[in-house]
Amino acid sequence: MKKATEDLKAFNFKEKTLQIGDVFPEATLLNHKGEETSLKGALDGKPAIISFYRGTWCPYCNLELAYYSELLGEKENKGVRMFAISPEKPDVTIEKTDPESLNFTICSDVDNKLAKKLNLVFGLSEKIQGIYKKFGIDVDNSQGNTEKELPVPATFIVDKDGKVAYVDLDEDYTTRPDAQEVVAEYKKLI
Repeated sequence: MKKATEDLKAFNFKEKTLQIGDVFPEATLLNHKGEETSLKGALDGKPAIISFYRGTWCPYCNLELAYYSELLGEKENKGVRMFAISPEKPDVTIEKTDPESLNFTICSDVDNKLAKKLNLVFGLSEKIQGIYKKFGIDVDNSQGNTEKELPVPATFIVDKDGKVAYVDLDEDYTTRPDAQEVVAEYKKLI
């Protein structure tokens, strides 16, 4: 796992993804019911946090998203809008939680189409695939394809004009931005 992380760092996703001031691309995503939704339409000219996560099988992703849901449920954060995006099929994204109970919107980026536009996608090595298999992680089944690709966990904040106002990503999947700091950055836009 350490070697895989070092290999990802060498690719330097931070320089290859969107930067502050760039326009966030349009995409068609699936909501938790499997219905197509336009990201631009969902943003509706308002700021939003957009968080890419690896999948429901990832304990780091689950901890991060659980904390965001708790934080966004607090009275002072009720107006904060967030979209959590994974390459998993809609039915998989809701296996472990009721999306209606979350304080953000879950979306499926089928085949990592949006994540690829953002240069966030990497292929899983055979060694990592073997490790995942030992843990019972079936990326093919959860994503509904055989590409064996994941997005680097990344968090963006887009402003009302759809421009990137904040970006944080780390090739080390165990390192995530502080959710309170992300929410504070979001609030600067409203």
